[in-house]
Amino acid sequence: NSRIIAIWNFMIDEYNDYLTDNVFRRTSNSKITIRKKDKKDQFTKDDMKVIFDPKNYLTEIFESKSSRTSKYVYPYYFVPILAVHTGCRLEELCMMKTDDIVKVGNIWVYRLREQGKYGDEDTKVKTQSSERDLPLHPVLVETLDFVSYVTFVKKNGHERVFHELPLNEQRKTYHKNVNRFFNDRYLKKIGLKPTHRKISFHSFRHSVETHLTEKNVNPRYINYHQGHAQEGIGGDVYMKGISPEQLLKNCVSKIDWGIDFKKLKVRWN
Repeated sequence: NSRIIAIWNFMIDEYNDYLTDNVFRRTSNSKITIRKKDKKDQFTKDDMKVIFDPKNYLTEIFESKSSRTSKYVYPYYFVPILAVHTGCRLEELCMMKTDDIVKVGNIWVYRLREQGKYGDEDTKVKTQSSERDLPLHPVLVETLDFVSYVTFVKKNGHERVFHELPLNEQRKTYHKNVNRFFNDRYLKKIGLKPTHRKISFHSFRHSVETHLTEKNVNPRYINYHQGHAQEGIGGDVYMKGISPEQLLKNCVSKIDWGIDFKKLKVRWN
């Protein structure tokens, strides 16, 4: 069964205009299931509306007392919005370099690759499967003009998109400040913490995966999008064949939280 499933997955990748569903997948155990733990740890759609309510989000980031005394607020603004449209891990977003936002054909992608000398990498991925080309959601490209922001940062001589975030020398990571802002300050401010639920920034990742699963997106696309290892014979090989066009059409474009992100657009320049 696993060989038939793998061959059919290859056919879907190569001839997606004619094939969209693996008819043999129903006999396979290789599928995404939503664990009870992940349900508890994810944001609901109502949570999302509270988190990205302009009165909450923009006020806390740009108008709070601590924000008014800091020039470095754009990581706090962009990183959660990126998370809810990509499902990326926090560090995957905070380590982003300006050269990582590239155009493949007509699709803007975030090219996630481990970079730097062995043992002293300046950008890291969790596993080999985490290296991937993530198409940017239309909300990021068209509504919030994130690509132009990256270009602006690059023209100002910065290698990293969120250059304001300091490197944690001990852990060699950049996410500490965003983690503290979102988990320790913002979620408490809007009343989502503390509760019996174990929600945090990482809940965005669980939420995106659940959201796509409930939209009946092919688990192979979800696995690739999330940077998971694909189970089954030939999985890794055939996952590498997923093009940005396929991933955007069959997975990324399905992300829709029912939120008008136009109301969160700011004049960053």
